[in-house]
Amino acid sequence: MMDKIVKSLNSVNSFSKGIIVTGCSISLILCIIGMILVGYNSIISRQVHLYNIGSTMISTSVVLFAQIVIGALIIDFFGNVLNNHDD
Repeated sequence: MMDKIVKSLNSVNSFSKGIIVTGCSISLILCIIGMILVGYNSIISRQVHLYNIGSTMISTSVVLFAQIVIGALIIDFFGNVLNNHDD
């Protein structure tokens, strides 16, 4: 089962892989900034709005990651359907 998943993900076209890599990088940066804000807030600042901003950034990064991966896989799927269409 795991081999099928890895094989399917390795067969994704280069455009979709680029989207996934870029999206993962952006999502990771957003998550790290959110964690820094939450950590700064708990150690130094203790302001409610700063904690809210940090926690929102973390949850947004998770949702963004999921949307980018799903979107890239959909782009890859439709690209394969259009390329394999027999007229």
